Formats: sequence, structure tokens, C-alpha cells
Amino acid sequence: MKIGILTFHAAKNYGAVLQCRCLYEVLRSLGHDVSVIDYRPEYLTAPYKLWKSSFLRHPGTIVKVSAKLSGALRRDAAFDRFERELPLSPVEGVSFDAIIYGSDQIWNRNICRGIDPMFFAGAPIAAMTRNIAYAASDGNIIPSPEEQKVARRYLHNFHRIGVREEGMLERMDKDGIPAVLNLDPVMLAGTVVLDTLCAPPVCKDRYVLTYEALDNPAVLDKARRIASEEHLKLISISRTPYSGGSNKYGPKEFVALFKDAVKVVTTSYHGVVLSILYNKEYEYVRTNTPADGRIDSLLDALKNKGIDALRSQSLDYIKEALS
Repeated sequence: MKIGILTFHAAKNYGAVLQCRCLYEVLRSLGHDVSVIDYRPEYLTAPYKLWKSSFLRHPGTIVKVSAKLSGALRRDAAFDRFERELPLSPVEGVSFDAIIYGSDQIWNRNICRGIDPMFFAGAPIAAMTRNIAYAASDGNIIPSPEEQKVARRYLHNFHRIGVREEGMLERMDKDGIPAVLNLDPVMLAGTVVLDTLCAPPVCKDRYVLTYEALDNPAVLDKARRIASEEHLKLISISRTPYSGGSNKYGPKEFVALFKDAVKVVTTSYHGVVLSILYNKEYEYVRTNTPADGRIDSLLDALKNKGIDALRSQSLDYIKEALS
């Protein structure tokens, strides 16, 4: 089948690009002709721009940007190279046998600034094709009552609906919308795929790794204590081009850093996923936000069924939805 993937591929965010690539590789391994639909709304790309006019209003920010520009340029170029490895299809003028929406937080009203019809099979490209949601997430951000009505109407456009978190599955069930729980594509693909994306070792020393999807001072505090007690180097990966930590790493180096770490301290969903896949001792620092629900759902699912059963279940969902 000719399949299009519609997700957050254009966000220069490690988890976003890895989940897209992993879903692409899984679908391709099933014998399908797969491409990524090149939808890149401003709300996805803006947070990762290397220059913003707002910097001019804050001299301190310009100093910070200047100091980290070299790493940011290297990071940006690495993301661009990673994206170019995927076949991209235009948003218009192309037809597909099926479009798979997800994974990632494509239904998160905070990220998408409300309900984006494109991710709800409400755009022209969705007409006359089979629309399938795979491991879609709303980030546990509950829409307003009006947005819920709009989303509920759009959800009838889908042939099958798979979500990533248990809480969202429960809300779907409450609304009478049939849905199943899917495994995140990175977890689905596993190290078989990740190892093909992995850069050579980044650091020869033994190290503790930190990565923060949401900033939390406790992450560095814990990591520094571990580094001191166990005589490890500390490596911190920057979330965005100019946030704290080292901002020079691309997606392939990101995977390598998790693969070779001794320990990991993180607030990131995909930080936990990679730690589990590479059998790393890790600490998830809770953020006391809806993001914690993503981790809780994943760990509960792994505890209850195990990764092999979840992989089989998710692959069966994909095969059935496309049959």
C-alpha cells in the first residue's frame, strides 16, 4: 500500500523525529511504500528557530544566543540531515491508500494552539483515503468543552483509532469512541531500528546523562550527586537550541548518548523509552504536570503485559487497520 505518515516530523525535537523515523521503518518493513507528509505548521517549527526577532528586545538573550550559536548551528544541520533521509510528500496533489496519524502529541491543544484539522483527518488530503491514528496523544491536556465537541466530530473521520496513553483511552471510551492502546513507535521499533540510526560513541569516558523535556532543577542535582559518588562524567543534552546543557547533538548522537550512558536522569518520555530499550539504570524526575501521566501509562503497560506482548499487539493493530 501507499502510506503517508502525518506527524510532528518537522519539529527539531529528538523524540518527535525519532518516533516518526521509527514508524516509517516499521511500516516499510511490512512491505509498504511509505513517505512522510510534509506538513510543518509554524507552531511546530517556531520553538526551534535559531533566530527570533524577539531576541532584539533582550540584550541578555543575544549574549546567550551568541555564546551557544556554534552548537546550535551544528544541531540544526544534524536535524536537517536526519530529515532528508526520509522521503517527503507534499500536502496537496498526492493521494494515498492510507494515512497514519501519529505518533506524538498531535492532539495536544497546547502545542497545536487548539484543534488542528490536519491532524484530525479534517483536511482535503484525508478525503477518499483510509485514515488511521497510531499512538496519538493529547498530552493529557483536556480540551475545552467546545474543543471536545469539535474533536469528537472529527474523530469519526478515522477508520481506526490508536492512542498512546491509558488516560486518553479511558476518555475515548467514556465518549463512546472505539480506540485501542498502542506502543510508542520508538518502543515498537526497538534497538533493531535504533542501532541503525545510532552515531558512533560520542564520549570515551563513563558518564551519567541528563535530558529534560521539561526543566526541573532536581535533574541536575541528582545527576551531579551520581557523578560525584560514582566518579562519572556528566553530560547534559539541551532540549532546544539555546536551553541549558550541550546543544551540539543531532538525533543520531542523541541515541548514541543513551546507548552508551552508565546512568540516565530525565524528565522526558522518550528519555525513559531509550533508557528502557538500552537497559539503562535511570531516574525519572516527576514534573507534577500532565506529562507524568505519559510515563505512568507506559510503565503500567510494560508491567502488566511486557514489551513483547505490547509489540505484537501494536503490530497486529497496524496490520488489521491496513487490511
